[in-house]
Amino acid sequence: MSRDYLDFDVAVTREGQGYAAHVLASPVGQASAPFTLPFAATDLAQFMIAVGPPRVSSRRLVPAEARALDVKEYGRRLGDALLSGEVGRAFRDSLAAARADGRDLRLRLRLDAVPDLDPVPWEYLYDTALGRFLTLSQETPVVRLLDSLERPPVVRVEAPLRVLVMISSPSDMPELAVERERQLLMATTGDLVASGRLTVTVLEEATLTALQRALLDDFHVFHFIGHGGFDQDAQEGVLVLERDDGTAHRVSGARLGTLLHDARTMQLAVLNACEGARTSGRDAFSGVAQALVRQGLPAVVAMQTEISDRAALVFSHEFYYFLTRGLGIDAAICEVRKAMAVSDEASEWGTAVLLRSGADQPFSFTAGATTGTERPVSRLESLYDAAKGALQASAPATALPLLEQIASEHPDYQDVTQLLTRIRPGSPPDPDVPTPGPDRLALTQPLTQPLTQPLARPLTQPDTASEPDTRLQDDPEAESHREAEPEPEPELEPRRRRRGNGFVRSLVGLVVLFGLFWVGLTQVPGWFKKATADVTSACGPSAAAAPAAASAAATTFVAGCATSTPTIDGDFADWNGVPTLPISHVIAQRGTPQRGFGGDWQVVWDTGALYLRVHVDDSDLRGVDVAQPGAYFNGDGFSFEFGPDARDLAPTATTRRGRDVNVMVGLSDDAPTSGVASINPAARGTFVAGARHPEITVGRADAVSGYDLEARVPWSALQLGTAPVRGSVFSMNVNISDATTAPAAWTLRTMKSTNAARTSDTQGFPHGWQTITLADSAS
Repeated sequence: MSRDYLDFDVAVTREGQGYAAHVLASPVGQASAPFTLPFAATDLAQFMIAVGPPRVSSRRLVPAEARALDVKEYGRRLGDALLSGEVGRAFRDSLAAARADGRDLRLRLRLDAVPDLDPVPWEYLYDTALGRFLTLSQETPVVRLLDSLERPPVVRVEAPLRVLVMISSPSDMPELAVERERQLLMATTGDLVASGRLTVTVLEEATLTALQRALLDDFHVFHFIGHGGFDQDAQEGVLVLERDDGTAHRVSGARLGTLLHDARTMQLAVLNACEGARTSGRDAFSGVAQALVRQGLPAVVAMQTEISDRAALVFSHEFYYFLTRGLGIDAAICEVRKAMAVSDEASEWGTAVLLRSGADQPFSFTAGATTGTERPVSRLESLYDAAKGALQASAPATALPLLEQIASEHPDYQDVTQLLTRIRPGSPPDPDVPTPGPDRLALTQPLTQPLTQPLARPLTQPDTASEPDTRLQDDPEAESHREAEPEPEPELEPRRRRRGNGFVRSLVGLVVLFGLFWVGLTQVPGWFKKATADVTSACGPSAAAAPAAASAAATTFVAGCATSTPTIDGDFADWNGVPTLPISHVIAQRGTPQRGFGGDWQVVWDTGALYLRVHVDDSDLRGVDVAQPGAYFNGDGFSFEFGPDARDLAPTATTRRGRDVNVMVGLSDDAPTSGVASINPAARGTFVAGARHPEITVGRADAVSGYDLEARVPWSALQLGTAPVRGSVFSMNVNISDATTAPAAWTLRTMKSTNAARTSDTQGFPHGWQTITLADSAS
């Protein structure tokens, strides 16, 4: 079933101050055309936040109407920019040539020379002439192509396809619901396992040692679920594994590739980790996915953003379903995207990035003679049985996406609609819905489960404590409920974990099941009530006249409620999961700019303060003159304008005394682990020099490539007499400064801003500032 492709290879390069697209190989020869990215970096960041999931532990998809961006319009503009001029004509002619030859056309992007364009979600390319997204058809897959040091031979796979799964949740990181992640993966692939086409082995421990030992056996796919990110000090992507004591172990793609390289049958890695495909913006191989391909792994699928549970369910099943039907990985990813696109009113189908080396498929799959044939309803049965098990174990957050997926495919399947009515957050109990009978959901009936059989080695059950699921720090729901795990199956040997007591958990589970038997599922889950309470406790009541969701749709930035407050200590791990936004517009320049100067920022809030983290790429650090608090911008650091919502002001209205402020946070040569901060108050049409503000606490960490600053800015410092309410809107710009290396100290060389319109001349006119909404979450 593997498709026969002709390749259309496009390399994007830097030409002067812009870019150019070059067709290096195609059925009709070479071509070139200028390329201009049709979006600002801020637009791209907002797009990725919008097409991704809400930042809550259930990671449910939300309806498309709740997303403010037009995905087709975005893809059309990107497609029109890349496939323009001679490049566009070559693409059309190549499509015609491929069709005449009875073949399809694969667009392979080479971004080696422009790693700054690597974060662009090219997977949403839309072709106006074809009237469709390229990646939603096997006829025109889009692949990111990287050079590899070596090309391993194609592996012939006789069923089953063997998948090795690592789910990492270090004790000192925002906790993942490990058992829940395992249940969701096993439930959605249960029919493939039962048919003999797939085996799934979950590692006992998420350590490098455990991985090395497991790879002594033959596996074809490495599937990672956990935290990922970018190490600013080392300037490389990392996956967060566990050490023997359960704490975080940040492992680079190069180091992980050392182990996967020698696994001769390993041909593919699937990285379900936030930022798994991100690069430094300078080195195209610094991201985890890029490093694995560079070291010889033929293919890597990495997520550009975190994906929702619903999207993960569809992705995992359809991806392995089509691979075990013999489709090449390029065509399989296209089918997965189509399945995700039609399974829900959302746009997460472009989240997965396929990185390849070479033209050959990583492996060819052949179904063995003993392979069973799954019945059409077997997948729904797997999902339904797993949902029952989750409900029996008092884990509605696990059951919810399973039931929602069943309902989207088969709304009248057994009692799915009734169960959803009972457990969906925000749904009041329905007294008219009868309690499910024993033919549908008997709460005291044990869960039937051949879901995890057969396995490459026995899958054992974790013994984790019933602890709150603190999946993300800006996630009220994740920090507000517990998930008890199902009892181990009799035929499976329990495995030991570092956390919890199995005997106590068993007793707790029996008590929970007994209680559920009496009360049924007629109440709104307590974890949902507590989630709302957590946000209210941290960030106060919602503004009645300006709900957070409505305000956020019309503003530039969205700050999520910090239900878990960042500690200002120079350790930035507690910012994991908070959306990152670029600071990219040059608004002041004196002399020759420093190569590579740039940065990004994150923001959260609570009733006490506004919290900011700013990262700056700057290899030459120069502290501010602490004696001049009104001129910290002449040294290295960041600043921001802040005041009440100014959108209704006249463009000529100037800064408002007693209401607008300019905050500056700078490096101090005397404080290597902190910084200094000042508040400069508004005068007519400008800001005047203020004073250092000791109530603003600052944390700092330096690296060879630059520095990170985090700051807690009390609302009183921003001239608010009382704490703002959820849904409040303010006007704000964020700026970073680079000091000159000239002998004269404290002279500004470059300033960049989130706001392209922010200059020294326009700084005093709040109408032109950007806006920020204080919302429940940053989604």
